[in-house]
Amino acid sequence: MSVVFGIFGIIGTYFSFEYYGGLINTRIIGVATGGLIGGPFVGLLSGLIAGIHRGLIDSGELTGLACAISTVFEGLMAGVMGLFIRNKSNKWMYAALTGTIAELMRKVSVLIIAKPFEKALEFVSHVWLPMVIINSVGLALLFMIIENIFKDQEKMAAYQANITLKTVDKALPFLKNGFCSDNIKKVCEIIHEMTEFDIVRIIESGLLIAQTGVDLENEIKGSVVNTSQVIVSGEPLIIDKYTDSNDVKNELYSLMILPLKENGKVIGTLELYKKMRNSITSVDLEIGNGLAKLFSTQLTLTKLENNSKLLEKSQLKILQAQINPHFLFNSLTVISSLCRIDVEKSRNLIIHLSDFYRKSLNIGKDMVDLQTEINHVKSYVFIEMARFEDKLKIIYDVPESLNCFLPPLTLQPIVENAIKHGILPKKNGGTIKISGYRNAGTINLEVSDDGVGIGKNKLDSLFYGDLNHGESVGFKNVDMRLKGIFGESHGLKVFSEKDKGTTVCLSIPVAEEL
Repeated sequence: MSVVFGIFGIIGTYFSFEYYGGLINTRIIGVATGGLIGGPFVGLLSGLIAGIHRGLIDSGELTGLACAISTVFEGLMAGVMGLFIRNKSNKWMYAALTGTIAELMRKVSVLIIAKPFEKALEFVSHVWLPMVIINSVGLALLFMIIENIFKDQEKMAAYQANITLKTVDKALPFLKNGFCSDNIKKVCEIIHEMTEFDIVRIIESGLLIAQTGVDLENEIKGSVVNTSQVIVSGEPLIIDKYTDSNDVKNELYSLMILPLKENGKVIGTLELYKKMRNSITSVDLEIGNGLAKLFSTQLTLTKLENNSKLLEKSQLKILQAQINPHFLFNSLTVISSLCRIDVEKSRNLIIHLSDFYRKSLNIGKDMVDLQTEINHVKSYVFIEMARFEDKLKIIYDVPESLNCFLPPLTLQPIVENAIKHGILPKKNGGTIKISGYRNAGTINLEVSDDGVGIGKNKLDSLFYGDLNHGESVGFKNVDMRLKGIFGESHGLKVFSEKDKGTTVCLSIPVAEEL
C-alpha cells in the first residue's frame, strides 16, 4: 500500500506545472489517501517515497526541499487522521479537512525553508487558496467514490445473504429426509423461484433425481453433466459455455456445479444453469456456494439424526438379545414341575412369563409410563421368585400416583443385575427394594439390595467398556439411553459397599415437564 500510494503521489508531481519557481500539483491526494486508508505507517512511507522523488527532480527548485520534507509529515498526519476516522461515517468530510491541513502545512514549510523569503511569500500568496481547494475537493470526491464502492459491496453481500437464507428457509423442510424424499423436486422449484437461475437440477450418484426450469421439454432433457471433477475435488466448477447433447436448438448455457456433502463426503451435486454463455457472476457463485453449504449441513444433520434413531433401536436390540435363553428354559422347567404340585401357581407363572417376553421383544414405543415399567419388572420378578423361593424377597415402594415416562427396559436390567450379581451369590439370599418418590420436578427411583456388593475396582469400570459384551451391559445401555434422552445429569448413579449391598439411583422428569 505504501508503494502504491507513494507512486500515486509521484504521478501527482508529474501532472503539475511550474509557477513562480514552484509546482502546482496534486501530490498530496495520493499520499493522504494512503494514510487515511492504511494508517500512520502507510502514510509516512508513502510520503517518504513521494517526498524523496520531489526532492530529486529539477522542476520547481524554489519549493523542492520544502515540499519534499513537508510531504513526509503530511503523510504521517493523514495516517493519524485515518486512525481517528476509522469507525466514522461521512469520511469524505474528514478527507477534505485532511487535504486542507496538508496544504497549509506545505505552505508553512515553504515559508520557513524556501529562500529568498520574499519570493517564497509571493509564491504562497498566489497559490495557497487554489491548491487548498483543488486538493481538498479532490480528496473529498475520491473518498465519496471509495465509500460508495464499499456500500455497494455491503449491499451486495446483504443481498446474497438474504436470497440464500430465504431460499434455504423455504427448502430445508423438504430436505429433512435427505435425497430419498418424494418432495426433493420442490427444492429445485424453490431455488428456481427465489433466484435468477433458469434451470436447477440435483444429481445423486450420477443420476438425475430432480430438475425444474424453463421449457425443459425443449431445452435440457435430462442428460447428466460429467461431474467427476467436482466429486473428486469437492470444489465448485463453472462451465462458461455448455451445450446439452439432447438440445435440438443447440443453445449455449453457463453452468455452475456445486458439491453436496454428507459428513464431508460428496454424495451429489447441485447444478445451476443460466441462458447465455459467460453469464455466471460472482454474486451467483456466492449464492450457489451458500445454498450448497447449507444444504450439505442439513444432509449431514439428517444422517446423524437417522443414525441416532438406528443406534437407539440397536441399543434396545442389544438388551433384548441379553434376555438369556437359559432364563426361558429354567422358567419352563419350574413351570413343568409345578404343574403337578400347584396348578394355579404354574398358570400364573405362564401368564407372567408370556407378559415378560411380549413386553421385552415387542417394544415399539420410545417411552412408557412408570407403572407399565413396574409391571414389566413384576412379571420378571414373579418368575425369579418361583425359581429361588425363600432366597429372594422383593419390596415395592412406588406409589401409583407417581407420573413419569421413561425408556422401556430401564428398571428390569437393573433389577436383573441386583438378583444375579447381588442376591444369588449370597448364601442366605437377600432383599431387593424398588422405591420411588417425587422431588420437585423429578421422580427419583432407587433399586437397592443387601447382597454381596460391588468391589471398588469393578464399580469404577461399571460404565466403561464394550456395549455388546460384559456383565454390566445392562447398566451401560440404560445409562447411555437416559443421558441421551434427559441429559447428562440423569444418568445412573451407583453406590455400593462390599458385603453390604448396592443402590442404583436414577431421576426422571415428571410427565408434565417432558
